[in-house]
Amino acid sequence: MRNRRVVIGTRGSRLARAQAAIVAQRLRHAAPHCEIEIRIVVTSGDRDRKSSLAEIGGKGIFIRELEGALLDGAIDIAAHSFKDVTTQLAPALALAGFLQPESVCDVMATRDNKPLEYLREGALIGTGSMRRKALLLRLRPDLRIAEIRGNIDTRLAKVERGDYDGIMLSEAGLIRLGLDDRIAVRFDPATFYPAPGQGVITLEVREDDGEIRELCAEAGDPPQLPVSTAELSLLEAVGFDCRTPLGIHTVVDASRILMRGFFVDPRDGRFREGRTEGPLSDPVPVGTAMAALLLQKGADR
Repeated sequence: MRNRRVVIGTRGSRLARAQAAIVAQRLRHAAPHCEIEIRIVVTSGDRDRKSSLAEIGGKGIFIRELEGALLDGAIDIAAHSFKDVTTQLAPALALAGFLQPESVCDVMATRDNKPLEYLREGALIGTGSMRRKALLLRLRPDLRIAEIRGNIDTRLAKVERGDYDGIMLSEAGLIRLGLDDRIAVRFDPATFYPAPGQGVITLEVREDDGEIRELCAEAGDPPQLPVSTAELSLLEAVGFDCRTPLGIHTVVDASRILMRGFFVDPRDGRFREGRTEGPLSDPVPVGTAMAALLLQKGADR
């Protein structure tokens, strides 16, 4: 790639900046002669840290301004948490790289690092995720679940103050911030299904910028591409957002992709699960097959 200045756009939270730094390091390795800059872009989700995601527009509130900066040419790459990416990208934009996560697990931070079984009856757990709420209540129906917003440090401080008995987080985020010692409970992703794309960093670019697309593909992790492609095809097919409890666990076994997942049927509140698999070389049908299975079970309602 010719020498050029490449600007990475990111949200301003400590985690987002840490992830942008990971991206910058990858880009510098892939294109050592380029000047790499990180630029903070404030999003709607960062301005409103009190309202629930469902109230203020879903996960897209974390990427709209970044997409605008891409389209205006103010940045060349938007670094996102893949789970924040909506299925409908802005026209003329594309996802060009995926970074493999340190973990896809959900974890719980609790006061005094108490494990789940030692939390008091009716303990108050903070999470803004309907998926996490549904899965937690399967394990402990007695728990009380309350909305929580704000960055990771703010949430952890609320646990220390006793506002919550515990909070739900992504293990990958805690690892990136050096806070994995705060993990009291680690949930098995084979049964406590992660969000699609959990822990994955994805790179969004202008579709017509061939140089940057090629650079992002080189900076990304090739083994992650088919997994994220399958999960993105699932999301595109079902059109779910944060208002629907949905979890997916995708793994690669030799030359096959195996996908398992769940949703909560809005008609009767029942927990529905499904499983699909397909060749690693053709990941899109794996995601669309899972979508068809979930829709057949009533997810479209």
